Amino acid sequence: MGLSVGFKIAPGVRVRASSRGVRTSIGPRAARVHVGAGRTRISSGAGPVTVSTAIGGRRRATHPPSSGFSARTSAAGSPRGRQPTVAQLQAQARAAERAQQVADIADVERSLTMLHLTDFPQSARQVLQVLPVPDPASVESVRRELYRDATAGVSVWKRALRKQAKAWAAHQAPGETQRRHTGRVITTQLEQWHNDQRWQALQAHDPHTVIEAVDDAFADNASDSTCVDAGSDSVTGARYVTAVITYGGLDLVPEHRPDTTPGGKPTLRKRTKTDRNALYATALASTVVATAKEALAVATAATEARVLVVRPDGAGSVEPVYAGSLRRDVLAGRDWRSVDPLALVMSADNAEMVRKGSTREVVPMSMSADSAAWDIVNAWSRTYDS
Repeated sequence: MGLSVGFKIAPGVRVRASSRGVRTSIGPRAARVHVGAGRTRISSGAGPVTVSTAIGGRRRATHPPSSGFSARTSAAGSPRGRQPTVAQLQAQARAAERAQQVADIADVERSLTMLHLTDFPQSARQVLQVLPVPDPASVESVRRELYRDATAGVSVWKRALRKQAKAWAAHQAPGETQRRHTGRVITTQLEQWHNDQRWQALQAHDPHTVIEAVDDAFADNASDSTCVDAGSDSVTGARYVTAVITYGGLDLVPEHRPDTTPGGKPTLRKRTKTDRNALYATALASTVVATAKEALAVATAATEARVLVVRPDGAGSVEPVYAGSLRRDVLAGRDWRSVDPLALVMSADNAEMVRKGSTREVVPMSMSADSAAWDIVNAWSRTYDS
């Protein structure tokens, strides 16, 4: 077995010496080039997986070319078997790394602005279900189980005791099988009854049931969302469900945006403050629409979703940045691929969002008693107090 020694000589540059020769690795793990002894290769790794690909042609044949041989050339005019230089490999690694950065930022942008495209199944598919009656276990399997338990710790040489246990298990098995089956049937019936009661409470818009069901649905949301209230408006008669979203600040939006060079290669461009604020407002609106859709999908009897968005203010508290009521009839039957989420949330009932200055920055709303957020903040406070 040959000896191999590796060491790092500079950031992104590693050298390994072995009995086969000296080999140098250049670049980050996502796009690393290996040159030196052996064939030149480029590898790409993420997590525990690494993929390695050889670059250039096969090794040159040891025998001389036959008469009339002429070296084929590549499109650039160099012999096909010639390996790229270290500078070329470094440029390829930088290009691969930049392409990955562009793709990552594009993914972040999509995840921020396309939440409103999500479809949420109605509660009828999740709650109103008929549970199957469990099948009884076989008498023989129960007999074997009883015999195994009765003979646990009994020596195989105590045949009389084991014979008695076998007879006892055979006698008990039919009754035990029936008893277990009856227990499972009763358990299933109780579970079915609870499901039916929960479904009826949702249809009746019972506040406690609605809040619990909607809050359970919010548990896996990207932004921290909480259902804080549900009920009926004594003035309008609307049945509402109220949600509070804790959203991040402007740092959610990447400072650069995906673009291409004049030659068509992927690159990144610095966003202007106006562009960042516009994308932030759209992302916030997309989250509002998705949250309202999910709340109304669970609260089947609700006619509107009241949504408040708050964000950390940097001083250990939060500040309101959006409030509005999105009605079920407005959200129903839309082609969401053609919907501007920001325009939709700003057209909602009692919608309020303050954008300031030439860059249209989203700033905190006022908290006067006549503001759109006042009632929702009070409901939120009552929930936390209780």
